Amino acid sequence: MSWLDAVDAVPVTPDAVSPALLSAAMPRCPDPDAWAAALSDALEWANIDDPRIVAHFLAQLGHESADLTRLEESLYYTMERLRAVWPRRFPDAASTKGFARNPEALANHVYGGRMGNTMKGDGWRFRGRGPIQLTGRDNYSRCQRDTGLPLLTHPDRLATIPRYGAMAAAWYWRQHVTATDVLSITRQINGGLNGLADRRARYERITHFMGSGGQ
Repeated sequence: MSWLDAVDAVPVTPDAVSPALLSAAMPRCPDPDAWAAALSDALEWANIDDPRIVAHFLAQLGHESADLTRLEESLYYTMERLRAVWPRRFPDAASTKGFARNPEALANHVYGGRMGNTMKGDGWRFRGRGPIQLTGRDNYSRCQRDTGLPLLTHPDRLATIPRYGAMAAAWYWRQHVTATDVLSITRQINGGLNGLADRRARYERITHFMGSGGQ
């Protein structure tokens, strides 16, 4: 049963993530009510119900998406930034011509031919979107297969509709996260330890809120 069918067929815990908890976790969240409902449904589908793991999930999403305000990969890079991020692809100023401050061309250049991106324009079409940025045709396709979300035909919905972004984040978590501590989870989400202090601070703030009975 796909997630879309399951949400209609199976009652979910209404306050797995309450608007109050979400506001505490992500103070700048633009629509706590909509996102709390979407995240509750997604966590129910993913069988994520341990409060500690829910806290880690929210902490990581909060950091990755800047409190759910950044849901699409920014590819608007200066020449200097291109060379810093992709030094092998852009070894000199001349190699950045046509790609600096040109997000669509850049995405097709750096993502084309990998991550399942085989068709013209796939790099841009399947650029990073969602709270944990899903990237590449392969990931969009696998997420669609497992959740029922029509991501191959409507990839933009990951950045514009909360239930799409929430579900993709829960799906990604199920695929990649096995750890239960902030250090290891950060490595599994980020590939390194970027933003570790913020992720840890968010987790502590969320668990404090949960423990105080705020949820």
